[in-house]
Amino acid sequence: MKTRTKVITAVGIVVAVAAAGTGIALAQGGSSDTTFLTEEVQVRDVDVTVAASGTVDPSAEFGLQFPGAISATLEELNVAVGDVVEAGAVLATINPGALDVAVAAANASVASARAGIANAETTADSARQGISAADQAITAAQLAIENIVDDFPTGTGSQPNEPLALLSAQKQKVVAEAALETARRQLEAYYPLRASAQAGLSSALAQLDSARANLEDATMVAPIAGTIVAVASQVGEPVGTTTAGTAGSSGFIILAALDSLVVTADFAEVDVVGIAPGQSVNLEFDAIPGEVREGTVTAVAPFATVDVTGASLTTYEVTISVPNPPAGLRAGMSAQASITTEERPQVVAAPVTAILDEGDRFIVQVEASDGSISPVEVEIGIRGGFYVEIVSGLSAGDRVVTGSDGTLPSSSSGFGGPPEGTPDGND
Repeated sequence: MKTRTKVITAVGIVVAVAAAGTGIALAQGGSSDTTFLTEEVQVRDVDVTVAASGTVDPSAEFGLQFPGAISATLEELNVAVGDVVEAGAVLATINPGALDVAVAAANASVASARAGIANAETTADSARQGISAADQAITAAQLAIENIVDDFPTGTGSQPNEPLALLSAQKQKVVAEAALETARRQLEAYYPLRASAQAGLSSALAQLDSARANLEDATMVAPIAGTIVAVASQVGEPVGTTTAGTAGSSGFIILAALDSLVVTADFAEVDVVGIAPGQSVNLEFDAIPGEVREGTVTAVAPFATVDVTGASLTTYEVTISVPNPPAGLRAGMSAQASITTEERPQVVAAPVTAILDEGDRFIVQVEASDGSISPVEVEIGIRGGFYVEIVSGLSAGDRVVTGSDGTLPSSSSGFGGPPEGTPDGND
């Protein structure tokens, strides 16, 4: 319990307290009274709680569209806004004519690409055969040259056919070598041709898969159980696009899981470091006062939301489950989320307004039984909203100065805390 202790200094009496740069001097002179607010150091629970405002959202929200056919005509519509559907329910269908044409065109592209690969393989086979034939021709020509030289070692030209036979064999060798070079170049050209044809086939197959998927998607089914939030157009009209939902989803039909709500709240970067999935969250709702619920952190965004203008804090989105929503809670309502990120049960604790931060150490002003005040250096642990864990320097029962109507110590010198008159609590 906080109490006010009035210290009145007598004329001619000066109480001065100084310690390593921290000094306290009570006012001198009987005409000046200084009233100090003190509080007893107690053993209590101390916790660190962070808070942020958020929005109630559906646990899942989908913008459903007919891929590749947003200009098609709507043939069938089985739902209206507000309908609740099961997962797998048929919602709408479109005319598949254009999608059939796309599948046929994709099949033709695949056939053409495969023909290109076959042509490349034929060219390669022909080049390999040419290389083999040219090698054999070169060998035969070289053997003929060697036989002529063996038959006419002197080179006297005594046989009339000797020069002609040698010239013919040499010519055959030159022709075979040229054919070998041509075949080798054809084979070298095969590899980039084959790679290009294979790339064309891969692209054509991907287009075929996409066209087939679009054809299958000519019938739209619900991916989850949920509520129809919006529908863009009616039967006989071109398929359109609308935007709705707390996430601003776009599509022909907007589907949301309104029976399973979550709260998404943006926590400051200094607070989010202590938040992890699985932590309990205290939730309050602006539209439904008094209906407090306990949620659970399900996800913490890996990337921050940063205002590039620098006008606001860097924040991280935290998703919180609402397992037992109060009656009347709806998507889009405002919520307040508070998370206890650190706790110290039954520790020596002092009010935050009693702690003076001197940069390299922390000081509190302690009131003795005779009313004198002296500074004491303390080691602190976690810092709650109202109370700070004292690791060393104070004991339960000590009285510390938390403020005054004079100049020492000013209540603004500490970490801040509850205003005067705020009820005590384990914060």
